[in-house]
Amino acid sequence: MQLGLAIAVALLIIAVVAWPLLTRRRNAPPPADPSDTPGSDHAAALNAVYDAIRTLQTDHSLGRVNDDDFQEQLDEYRRQAAMLLREMERETRGERDD
Repeated sequence: MQLGLAIAVALLIIAVVAWPLLTRRRNAPPPADPSDTPGSDHAAALNAVYDAIRTLQTDHSLGRVNDDDFQEQLDEYRRQAAMLLREMERETRGERDD
């Protein structure tokens, strides 16, 4: 009886510790790919990148993402946001010239 209870408690502890490690990648938002975004949807794509950054920051503050992964993903999201902003600026200039 005691052995069964000890095994059950051990399995419960393992599950509680492993759960955040196993769900970290599954819950991570997919990176936005600006090349797949039609011209009129740049604002929506930019908002998706900003949402991904906020989620990443939350996951990092909760310890779900380590410092190296956080910095790597944050840099990628910043590059995506910068690319989207440049494309939006080019479109705005193009509309003014017409």
